[in-house]
Amino acid sequence: MPRTKEAFSAMRENTRQKIEASALSLFARKGLAVTVDEIARTAGLSKGLLYNHYPSKDALIAELIRQATTTSSQNLIIFTGTDGMAAEKIQKITSMMCHMFSDFPIAIDCFMFMIQVGMSGFSKVQYTADLSNPIESLAHIIRQGQTEGSVVDGNPLQLSTIYWAAFQGLCCYAITGMPLSLAPQMLSRILLKESAT
Repeated sequence: MPRTKEAFSAMRENTRQKIEASALSLFARKGLAVTVDEIARTAGLSKGLLYNHYPSKDALIAELIRQATTTSSQNLIIFTGTDGMAAEKIQKITSMMCHMFSDFPIAIDCFMFMIQVGMSGFSKVQYTADLSNPIESLAHIIRQGQTEGSVVDGNPLQLSTIYWAAFQGLCCYAITGMPLSLAPQMLSRILLKESAT
């Protein structure tokens, strides 16, 4: 019996998701030098089928970058675009990031993948009004908090970089399979004054 258009479309989407999940995990752990053969083998597909979905490894990498930056940007816009005190925004961002370790392990792969992208020089992500730079977005909240008196003194961009670098280190630790149980209050202390935590 021939497949319906819907069944074919669902199969194609399922295959695409297998490719992306396998590539993301491999890139996060091994870097962008991973071969198309490795990705296809991990996904349980032929190399030809992978190329049917992505014309090149670079096209697959570009799509994964697009997905990771879009998701990250959407999450940050939720916090930066809302009214409220900076300390509360920082606590919410920190809580979201800490929950990633226990509830959303694929987010660790995304974080590590973006680190690999940055180290490889593959492509510079072009940030726009719709796609916010995480360091600059958090620096904006830090400036607000410094004005409110809840955030430690210092250069907002440098403080933001230190904050995100802490999460990068934790992701490196987590990706090795080591269990993490993080208290968001501990990480919030990187930015918040003692009275604000």
